Amino acid sequence: MHGRHQKKAPKLFLIRGAAVLVLVLALCVSSFVTVMANTVSANVIDGDNSYSFSMSSADLEAILAQAEAQGLAPLGELDTAERVKNTTTVYIRRGVPMTVSEAGRETELVAYKGDTVEKTLLDHNILLKEADEVVPARETEVESPLSVEIKRSCSVNVLADGKSKKLSLTGATVADAIQAAGVKLGSEDSVNFELDEPLFDKMNIRVVRTMKIEITVDGETKQYSVSAQSVQEALQKCGVELSEEDRLNCKPKDKIKDGMQIVVQRVTTEEAVEKEEIPYETAYEDTDSLYEGETSVKSAGEKGEKEVKYKLIYVDGKLDGKEVLEEKVIKEPVKEVVLRGTLVQETPAPDYSGGSSSGGVGTFVDYNGNVVSYSGLLTGDCTAYSVPGGTTSLGWDAVYGVIAVDPNIIPYGTRLYVTSPDGSVVYGYGVAGDTGGACMAGDIIADLCYNTIEECSIIGRRVMNVYILS
Repeated sequence: MHGRHQKKAPKLFLIRGAAVLVLVLALCVSSFVTVMANTVSANVIDGDNSYSFSMSSADLEAILAQAEAQGLAPLGELDTAERVKNTTTVYIRRGVPMTVSEAGRETELVAYKGDTVEKTLLDHNILLKEADEVVPARETEVESPLSVEIKRSCSVNVLADGKSKKLSLTGATVADAIQAAGVKLGSEDSVNFELDEPLFDKMNIRVVRTMKIEITVDGETKQYSVSAQSVQEALQKCGVELSEEDRLNCKPKDKIKDGMQIVVQRVTTEEAVEKEEIPYETAYEDTDSLYEGETSVKSAGEKGEKEVKYKLIYVDGKLDGKEVLEEKVIKEPVKEVVLRGTLVQETPAPDYSGGSSSGGVGTFVDYNGNVVSYSGLLTGDCTAYSVPGGTTSLGWDAVYGVIAVDPNIIPYGTRLYVTSPDGSVVYGYGVAGDTGGACMAGDIIADLCYNTIEECSIIGRRVMNVYILS
């Protein structure tokens, strides 16, 4: 038994040794794979130079440090390092200062080597039009600090002396545009922009000529030489301030003309409270206790009273008008009630010492050639009167055709026709509508109303026929 075991020992030793060798090899391969898994390839590009290497970290700072170890120049304060998204490729942009001059203004910005002038300007939101001039040329590549001048191409409009001229200029000023338009400026003329201001696209340049005007305000009239577009602008330049309520003899937006006369009226207001009467109304009641044409006051009217708040308007210190702001009734008016007669009065027999009566009825031919019937005829002295705008004792308007009578002889409302006996003077048709004092005294039979004093001379005082019509 022992002999057999001794013969098998070398074989067992070989098996064990092979197992150990396999284990060692496995450990080595595992370590190598782990190292390879933690290594990255980096690529740093700096213009024409490129730096490639492997490293265990993907950190940007570590990549830059490794590139510098291989000869990459350190980054300056204007330089940038930009990693391509989700990669370890890094681009270095070397920055240089660029000064941009445009319309007299300078702008400092950063340009990057290898970029063109146009791309640099675009990166800084400076857009160029095709007609703009750029020095150096827009396709120039940036290699070192650079000064760039931009001259803009602008379309402008110059307005002067009622004319308009459109121009296209590059890198010019307002003065250049005015000169190019052929406009000559006077020493006191004005422009809506400063002369040295650079042009911008679609600019409207307005030249305003100096004009002589006259301004009357606050009791004084003065002469001025002013350069202004409108009346409002001229007043401002001449030191005349307007309130919202002041009045002008023209509109504030009217254009200024040479020799123009401007009148300013100062307007002030104040409030005042005044007490005023309220007129009463008259109501009429018909009654047969009075004859037609007669009236009697049943109950007297009473005036009311109110407080009125006014806005008083003064123009140059004088009251020009007032506006009602508020009314408050203190006492209401009381209506007057007047009785108005309806009883028909019988016509009394004519009995008139100032004239004669034919009585009875008859006919006559009027001035139109018509045959007219009458119920009575009075012949006697008549006179004439005129009260323009006045009223009769009955409240009627005192106009032609109203005849003043003695109502005891000729009742109010009686239709009449008056003419001279020979027909040479004709008053014509009328109605008894007024009380004649001389008629009541028995001095005349009728007083004939005319519209004017001059017409009264037609009658004067003369014998007339007064026909009482049916």
